Amino acid sequence: MRVTINGAYLSFGMQGIVRYARELVQALDGILDEGDDVELAVPGDAHDVPEFTSIRVRFIGRLTGKAWEQVDLAAYMLAHPERMLLNLCNVAPLVARPSVTTIHDVMYRTCPQSYTTLRSKLSRVWHCLLYELLTRRERQILTVSEYSKAEIAHLYPHARGKLCVVPNAWQHVEAYEEALDWQERYPLLEPGRYYFSMATRAYHKNGRWVCEVAKRNPQLTFAIAGGSYDADEQGMPPNVHLLGFVSDEDACALIRNCRAFLYPSLYEGFGLPPLEALALGAQVVSSDATSLPEVLGDAVHYIDPTDYDVDLERLLAQPVAPARNALDRFSWEGSARTLAASID
Repeated sequence: MRVTINGAYLSFGMQGIVRYARELVQALDGILDEGDDVELAVPGDAHDVPEFTSIRVRFIGRLTGKAWEQVDLAAYMLAHPERMLLNLCNVAPLVARPSVTTIHDVMYRTCPQSYTTLRSKLSRVWHCLLYELLTRRERQILTVSEYSKAEIAHLYPHARGKLCVVPNAWQHVEAYEEALDWQERYPLLEPGRYYFSMATRAYHKNGRWVCEVAKRNPQLTFAIAGGSYDADEQGMPPNVHLLGFVSDEDACALIRNCRAFLYPSLYEGFGLPPLEALALGAQVVSSDATSLPEVLGDAVHYIDPTDYDVDLERLLAQPVAPARNALDRFSWEGSARTLAASID
């Protein structure tokens, strides 16, 4: 194969699609054949650029951000018609030959309620138009679950027949180091006695569910991590502790020591956080919506994300399958092999 990977994600902060691209490219590097010619094209402001065994890193252009992707990367690919472009983070150059692009989900079409600011609304319009172009133009569309595959095929009929599922995985959490002094920063959280969530204000993440359940269960303790909520949030029940941004080390400790990890999302193309929580040994209470049952199988406790009258202790007393039932179905190496076969 002669492939150039769009490395724009190396200039982004860590988020789900960036994790996907980083781990998948790293795994792909470990399975390439001797004759494969794969390079990672990156902008000048890229950070934490990985070291590879087989993949070359090529810095190109002078621009940054979306301009780099749409101008510098596009020009480079037009000058090298023998190479195929692989885009892993929803976006591709508008001016390009047919290539391979990952569309993680179609939330921009299906969850307009999650876009409330002018910037997010403009981003939604941009992505909807771009997906219309990409599903028509690209040789292949990758996505992360059978649920997303079906949704893309339904909303963008031109994608039918060229969709391939290359899922997320969880092995990266094995490198996480748990902060042993986490209780010094969160003294109100007693190990094994708090419910932990990483919900946000975004409509589809459904942080409201945690707050409403907390109101109905004042004897229980809840904690929400993430920069979306402030410590002085108005109207928050007193038994909900807003932790703000937490480090990876603290997040690892908070997940491993919680009573259960709560994930009441209304929409997910895959749903990586609850899979990571399973890998870290937590019990998981998950929404039964969209892709989550497909990914998590029978290893978690399911709730209706619109029902706030939930007895969490009674729910957790019900048996579920071992976490391995879900974890054994996903690996970054397996996804990389599916990706390589797809490109071939």
